[in-house]
Amino acid sequence: MRVVQLLPLLLILVAGCAASRPADMPASVTSHHADPLYVPADFSVDLTIWVGQSTAEPGLAAAEAHLRPGRFILYCDGSLHWSGRIDHPEDEMPPVRRVLRRGDMSALWTLIRQLGMDETTHATPLENVHLFEPLPEQVSYLVVLTGYGERWAFQRSSSPETPPDEAIASLVERLAVLAWADVPQTAPKIPRRNDFGPDPYARYRR
Repeated sequence: MRVVQLLPLLLILVAGCAASRPADMPASVTSHHADPLYVPADFSVDLTIWVGQSTAEPGLAAAEAHLRPGRFILYCDGSLHWSGRIDHPEDEMPPVRRVLRRGDMSALWTLIRQLGMDETTHATPLENVHLFEPLPEQVSYLVVLTGYGERWAFQRSSSPETPPDEAIASLVERLAVLAWADVPQTAPKIPRRNDFGPDPYARYRR
């Protein structure tokens, strides 16, 4: 009998909990905490580093990557592009270094959240991104992020002698490790065909 009396109260509590979540809040935002490998489906990173007076040296460790010019581009499919040059044309893509696993993508997204870079409160207005000009004798950073259908950016500058923005430096260091930026970029070796007689496929090339 007591169970029957408590049933209406339970229904009211369930309805109240259901109504506490805004109707326009995406389901993924409320449910992603249950997935340890969660990452937004449209998550991407575009990070460029300009060094006014080059302090880059070939032997620098990945921990000093924030002092080296370069560009990192991570797409939502996990493909990570990187180049130590920033003089590429705007429409030229840095070469792909590797394809990240979902765990790597999730760890990077978690780092961005821990650094507070998922909040747009201190972000740079997007209309200023294309007007950004690196400062001479300074290390300048431009980070463009996407996620949850949104796009936001951060611009920071500092001199090589002063501590950089900690969040930017941490993000650059993680991307440099993921992109194997400390591994020298070498041109792919063209396989050499040993001469074991006539080419059996020569007649098909005529």
